[in-house]
Amino acid sequence: MNKNIINGQEEQINDMIERICEISGKPLPIGSVIGMIGKVIQMRENDAEDIAIRKQVSGVTGIILNDPRIDEVIFEIEEKPAQNTYMPFNNSQFEALKKQMDGE
Repeated sequence: MNKNIINGQEEQINDMIERICEISGKPLPIGSVIGMIGKVIQMRENDAEDIAIRKQVSGVTGIILNDPRIDEVIFEIEEKPAQNTYMPFNNSQFEALKKQMDGE
């Protein structure tokens, strides 16, 4: 894997951990947060029920199940990374195709 990609992923995970701690309002054990992130992703991939995912987040963060902050944590894990990495106009294949079409 490209070193820049790895560094970008590490930075993204660190930002995610930082944001989850901010949302919870207290410092959390980094290992537990990393484990929770992996578990939530795995649970979502396996079509786990929302309540099971919420319980996983609650168990690590200490946020009660009906607190809207749980939704913020889940958003950080599931949606934010996709938003940060999806850059359709920063795409080498797109640029090559554009140059090819401009040349015709």
